[in-house]
Amino acid sequence: MTTAKNPVELINALADLNKGIHEILQDAYFDSLAMLKRSQIEKKAASGLFGKVGKVYLGEHLKKCQPLAAGREFIPLPPDFLTDPDLHFPPGSLLFLTNNDVGRNLPVYMEFYNRNPEVLFVIWDWDSQHWIQMSAMLAMNCDFYISGTSENAFLLSHFNPCVIGPVFIGVHQWTRKFVADHFSVLLEARSNEPLGPHAFYGNYQRRNRALATVTKTFPTVGFASNDYKHKSDLDNFREWAAHKTHWIAPVLGGVPIRVYNALMVGGIPIVPSFYRNLPEVALLGDIPLYYEVADLIDPRAINDQAVARFDAAGQSGLIQRVAEALDKHHIDNRCEQVFLAVEQFIAAIASGDRSYQGGYLGLDQ
Repeated sequence: MTTAKNPVELINALADLNKGIHEILQDAYFDSLAMLKRSQIEKKAASGLFGKVGKVYLGEHLKKCQPLAAGREFIPLPPDFLTDPDLHFPPGSLLFLTNNDVGRNLPVYMEFYNRNPEVLFVIWDWDSQHWIQMSAMLAMNCDFYISGTSENAFLLSHFNPCVIGPVFIGVHQWTRKFVADHFSVLLEARSNEPLGPHAFYGNYQRRNRALATVTKTFPTVGFASNDYKHKSDLDNFREWAAHKTHWIAPVLGGVPIRVYNALMVGGIPIVPSFYRNLPEVALLGDIPLYYEVADLIDPRAINDQAVARFDAAGQSGLIQRVAEALDKHHIDNRCEQVFLAVEQFIAAIASGDRSYQGGYLGLDQ
């Protein structure tokens, strides 16, 4: 696709794409799919197996999650569970996966979903803003679909009428106990340089230009490999906690995990200005600073403001930020919100209640 070079051409190209999307969404297939998905979940709700979330099987990316409510049992699944023919789930179990737990095994997962009718499948789609093919197929092949961002929630609701959330991503790299046990690390001396290693995605040139510009001033911001996956939890924790500020460059409009990681170590996130228009930002309070395009060229001024904010709040401010992150942004809290919403939805479906359910989980905290 050739990119238009002037405002009128850009607007017309965008309008044509938008019109095409809206035309696709008018297809009668979506009415049939909605009725099928609704009948499937009504059958499960009527079975009485899922009124209370008890035994939960967690995907690899949720394996460190710990239950917050009595009566819940979490069982982490091995990374290759989809290819294990002997894996058995008791009737009434809940399978809670992210899109990354499915990944390239999507066809295997689809068959897996259909051969386990007495299990409730809940998919938390962390990449729903840009992995549309995966998002749509997962939404069609689960009982409850959860978008990780406010983007595309309407579009993806066409593939499953049972939508929870959006539920924003939370810190899953470190357990709450780990943070408490290593709190002394958070009190050590920190660099004034922002931390900002990001994965490179070739399709998102505007983001790539932004990072390539900032790295000229701050080499600690830029592109990096996924080597953090091979480091210990403590090494990663020390790296995050070694900086007062954290530069955030999202792929599109969602708030990535790194924002919540920054808050978890008591840092000050520096985020793009359009975040002010997202519901997600209501969870972040007044802690972040918002950069404009000009700040990419000369990022020192906004980073100096963030450092000054960190220093002015002192140790007590750091402790407060970490405490709020543990309370609001950890994966344990997010998962419990999901399970409470599932129970509420199942009860409403079983009783025929058509009143409002769900919404942006966590915004009422």
